[in-house]
Amino acid sequence: MSSSFFLKGKSRKIVKRKGDNLKKRKSKPSNEDNLENGRDTSDSDLDLKKFSDPEDLESDQETPEQKKLRLAKKYLEEIEKEEAKRAELQEFDEDTIGKRLQKDYLDQKGKLRVQVANSYQPLSESDVRLVRVRNHRLSLTCVCVSSNGEFLFTGSKCSNVIKWGIKEKKKLGHINYKSNNTIKGAITSIAITTDSKYLAVSDNSSDIKIWDPITLKHLHIFKGHKDLVTGLVFRKNFHHLYSASKDRSVKVWSLDEMAYVETLFGHQAPVMSIDALTRERAITAGGRDSTVRIWKIVEESQLIFNGPPGSLDEVRLLDEEHFVSGSDNGAICLWSVLKKKPLCTVPEAHGIEDDVPRWITSLATILNSDVFASGSYDGNIRLWKICDSYRKVEPMFSIAVFGFVNNMQFANDGKQLYAAIGQEHKSGRWWSSSGEKQLIGYYPNCRIHQILRCPTIICSGQWHMLCQSKQFISCEDTKNWVDLWIASKNKFFRLGIRTLT
Repeated sequence: MSSSFFLKGKSRKIVKRKGDNLKKRKSKPSNEDNLENGRDTSDSDLDLKKFSDPEDLESDQETPEQKKLRLAKKYLEEIEKEEAKRAELQEFDEDTIGKRLQKDYLDQKGKLRVQVANSYQPLSESDVRLVRVRNHRLSLTCVCVSSNGEFLFTGSKCSNVIKWGIKEKKKLGHINYKSNNTIKGAITSIAITTDSKYLAVSDNSSDIKIWDPITLKHLHIFKGHKDLVTGLVFRKNFHHLYSASKDRSVKVWSLDEMAYVETLFGHQAPVMSIDALTRERAITAGGRDSTVRIWKIVEESQLIFNGPPGSLDEVRLLDEEHFVSGSDNGAICLWSVLKKKPLCTVPEAHGIEDDVPRWITSLATILNSDVFASGSYDGNIRLWKICDSYRKVEPMFSIAVFGFVNNMQFANDGKQLYAAIGQEHKSGRWWSSSGEKQLIGYYPNCRIHQILRCPTIICSGQWHMLCQSKQFISCEDTKNWVDLWIASKNKFFRLGIRTLT
């Protein structure tokens, strides 16, 4: 019987199974092979992990919930150690941990409230200390304090930026138009990052200059505004810069990439003031459009608050939910982000001169507190207390100064208040006062830390000849007339001669 199986010349058809295509796993070489070939002698990964960090081993094996629990316990242990050191061998209170956690949480959310108004007391004339300065020849326009309280930066109309050492109480360096050609005209604003890594400066041009605050080395120039930059502010704990300009726009810059981010439009007049805190938001005062706007950058929206009639020139944040504003009609308004109208208004906060309210030229706030300061040209810096759940503003006391309070800033701890005082308003020369340019450092324990004063060049004259020619009654009348005459001459200001002393 013949069969195809036994036929010659025909190949047998082989059917492959599905499992035949799978590759067989190679067996791991034994320790003997490794020893012969000079390879690693460890037979598992656990041998290598013996030398690794035990916390890394735990994090690899634990779930996300277990990791959060472990980090929370570690955080509580650190707080217990810090509070135990503060107690200084006193009885340890378990409530201090809860208070510390609550404070950190509220500070992060921008809802922390600290009552410090009662710790401030009025000053006396004997608490004043003067330090003579020779670099700022013209009126000071802005002041900026580093978050660590080590450095102070001041700008003036003579195109100078001076760096001061607060602890050393002396000048550490300066930037001017002679040493750097990028400075053009008067300095309008100065801002520094929270970590003191970048310093931003604006002048009478449309450019923003970036410097290293430690070495005062020039790093970059931001171009984009079409008119003079009026205000600069950094987002707290970030390297995001917000700039306001007379071109009615607000621009956002990133200093990590040294790049432009976006432009915010909405104001119908030049933007006069800007401020920001931790949130990705900026608040601006629109000058003649009488509005305050909060820019929600992530949401690409804005909140509009209509202020009193007049030019709304100043705005400062108390916290993420409250802010104060000042205008040229002398009114100071306290606001909440939840209401379109002011919670409280102080009309004619700095009095009246010739039947016209004095302008609010500057504001300064202590973050998350119930204290803020206001400045004008009435010879006083006034401190105010917020009470009755933001429904009332009461005056505390005033600090005597001479001239225009062009800019102010509190130190982070609230123990010092620095103010830039000038003979003229920072934005123009409508009036001129006889006061000298100075910086004021204020302590809540009734002591002035330092006053940095610019020299006034003495212009000598013959009193009797002036009295006979102009028929002045007293030397004081003669001095006032000469001061007004000097203020009307641009040549004297270029030479540094401003008043007769």
